[in-house]
This record gives sequence, C-alpha cells and structure tokens, in this order.
Amino acid sequence: ISTVPLACCKIIKLPRSGGVVSRDVTLRRMHNQRSIKSYFHGETIAMVKPVASAPADAEGAMTSTMTQLVNQYTPYVVEVRFSDLRIFKLSNVSLATSMLPISQAQATDPVQLNAVEISPMLKHAILAVSHPMAVEAYDRSQDNKELYLSNAAGFVVVEDVDMERNMIKLLAPCAGELPSSTLLAGDVTWME
Repeated sequence: ISTVPLACCKIIKLPRSGGVVSRDVTLRRMHNQRSIKSYFHGETIAMVKPVASAPADAEGAMTSTMTQLVNQYTPYVVEVRFSDLRIFKLSNVSLATSMLPISQAQATDPVQLNAVEISPMLKHAILAVSHPMAVEAYDRSQDNKELYLSNAAGFVVVEDVDMERNMIKLLAPCAGELPSSTLLAGDVTWME
C-alpha cells in the first residue's frame, strides 16, 4: 500500500450494518483471557478412558468408561537467569503538532523501547519473544523498528521472579530454550 500514490486512493466510511452490536468490556476481556489460555493450553478436549475396576463382559472387554476433560497442550516452565535476558517495554512518545514548528514532522520514532529492570512487578506479564533475525538486525542498526515491527517468535508469561537467585520463571507453550533472549513487554497480563 505504501507504494501506491495517495491520489488514486479514496477512503469511504461505510455505515454500520443493521444488527451489529458492540461488545462490552467484560465480554471482550473474557474473550482475551480465553484466547491467551488457548495459546498456552490449547482447547479443552474430552478423553474417554476405560474404568479398570469395571467387571468384564462375556468377551472380556471393559463395560464402563470415564470421560475426563484435559487440555490439548502442556506448557512448560523455563527458568532463565536475569543476566541472560534483555526486556524492553514499548512506550508511545508522540508530540502534539502544536509543539512542533510549522510544517515540521516529528523527527523521533513515536514508539520507543525502554530497557526494563527485572523485578517482581513483571509477574503475570505477557512478553513477546523477538525473532532471532530481528534481534540480529536490531543489534546491527540499533533501530527500534527492527524489533517492534518484526514478527514475534512466540509469547511467554512471567510466572515468578526470584530476586534472591536472580532467576525468572517463564511459562512457554513448548519445551526447550527460547528462540531469543530479547523480550518485549506491553501492558497485557494474564493470571491463570
């Protein structure tokens, strides 16, 4: 879209379709929480198991079963030393046009990355794991856009911050090491 001249584009505001209902804050929050849980645990599925104590019928098969609800995925807790992580928080630095000289645009990037000191305040925060190629590009250029405009390799939740051991526990959707040690924090939290 950025290569198309603006003169050939026209934006038309469409009226809201009949029957459209705005979702209230409570419903949106519930859907957000369900989506986050689904990312880490998957959907809840019914698992049918035979009951061992049931008597066998004439053919020797079990005659009784039990249905148990289980999560589709099993997330893993990863412990990482503070010194092995870089955590940045996204912040918006936008100047009002009245503060700028006439016909001047803001020279700084409106989105800034601020280093975050690891503390118990991070508990339950959702952090985006930066893609390793984006981290390499950021390290070379020091351009914030390399991190915040690139795809995330995944997401983790801060389960615990141990200040005595200088360790942080992260809930990850899969086992193994994180793809990169550069994490981005926003304002989203999740508590199971």
